[in-house]
Amino acid sequence: MYTLRCTQRLLARLGQPIADGRATAPTTALGDWYANTLNVGRLRLVLCTSERTLLTVLVPARNLSAFPDRLCEAMARMLARLDVAPGEVAREEREMTWHQLGRTASRRILGSMNDFAFLAETCIRDDGPDADLDEIAAVLNRAPCRPIEYQSPDRFTQAVFSRAN
Repeated sequence: MYTLRCTQRLLARLGQPIADGRATAPTTALGDWYANTLNVGRLRLVLCTSERTLLTVLVPARNLSAFPDRLCEAMARMLARLDVAPGEVAREEREMTWHQLGRTASRRILGSMNDFAFLAETCIRDDGPDADLDEIAAVLNRAPCRPIEYQSPDRFTQAVFSRAN
């Protein structure tokens, strides 16, 4: 169980009820996820960042009713790319089966997401509209981030999962 914390713009597009006030503690290792729209030229994406480790993935913004499932798939691909044990990836996917929508609650994470959005836009403009979103997310996850004491999200995520074993 986790809360998918969306910006106002994305909440309006999702058109589903939010659970503010009744938000429960996440059972996922990565914590709640934050999501914001990212438009680069004609490309429409959702930038998603883990609250705990700042691990970031990019998801196409089409068919928003299936967005939580596609977020889970992108997260699983990124964890596999980081050599997280398959059992841990499966556990995280299982825990992400249940979610609720909520409003954003951390300016720290939103600030990091603004930095990621700027970097993603630069990568997409350099690589063109057919850019590999998982590869761009991997670039974002190698960037050191102040909120996690200048560690990169990929290494911090690996450390969280290695401690979980």
